[in-house]
Amino acid sequence: MKLNKTQLRVAENAIKAKLELVPLNKSWQFFYAEYSVGLPQGTKLKLRESDRAKLQEMVRLETGINLQHSSIADFSNMSREQALEHGINEKLAGKRVKDLRLAFKALAKQSLKINQEQYLLPENGHMDMCLDQLESIEHNCILIIENYRCFDQLQKVKLNFPAEYNEPLVIYRGDNYYSEKTLRQLLAITALPVIVMLDIDLKSLLITSSFPRVVGLMCVNLPAFEVLLQEKGNAELYAKQLPECQQALNASEDPVINALWTLLRKHQKVWVQEHDLGAGYEVGLMELVGG
Repeated sequence: MKLNKTQLRVAENAIKAKLELVPLNKSWQFFYAEYSVGLPQGTKLKLRESDRAKLQEMVRLETGINLQHSSIADFSNMSREQALEHGINEKLAGKRVKDLRLAFKALAKQSLKINQEQYLLPENGHMDMCLDQLESIEHNCILIIENYRCFDQLQKVKLNFPAEYNEPLVIYRGDNYYSEKTLRQLLAITALPVIVMLDIDLKSLLITSSFPRVVGLMCVNLPAFEVLLQEKGNAELYAKQLPECQQALNASEDPVINALWTLLRKHQKVWVQEHDLGAGYEVGLMELVGG
């Protein structure tokens, strides 16, 4: 039977601290029922030296971990292959399989230019790479896209960039597999200007302002946006985000953020970027103050 990390930490603590009396909680009930470890004494479990020795041997047999030389905490910063060097259960590793990885691409019909090389990817393709392998970027800006569908199908969005930003490195903002934290680590070590293409909602306006060197966001022009918002805006999402975001948005000093916030507040709706896929309108750069 596989031991989970909680049970392993409980066992390790008892062994290394030479505990003689422990609470008869779920983990210790498991050890007593499955391995006959300890003697119940009311709501406690009494551990003898032989019980602690049995625990240590049981951990070694089931996980390959010798607690005399290793600690369960050591696994928190290991990759799966590193974990297998110290035990037999790769899932004890603390690093996620896609830890520090990014998903990125170029615009349709443009080459991906990284590490002094050029790659022509399929329209619906992207490159998956670990951050520490990305040595250089030969694009003139970074375009961050929030929604994976829009990232994957970007050729279906009519984009208009000024010349100085016409060859962006397009990066997926992240989800449960690709971490936004990794994206922000990249932004911390590059000097490229940043453009964001997110939902036009309350949270996304605040997120836009949080990126370093952000020069603008992608949106249709304001008159067209107001018409679209009236026709297809999401009122439920607006109501959900309002309590958390309105104070910060009211304090914003950027004219573009203020103009979009004014429209969202006027119509009490927000905009999700999937509408831009296959639409007839053009999405262009709205430059922020300082951009």
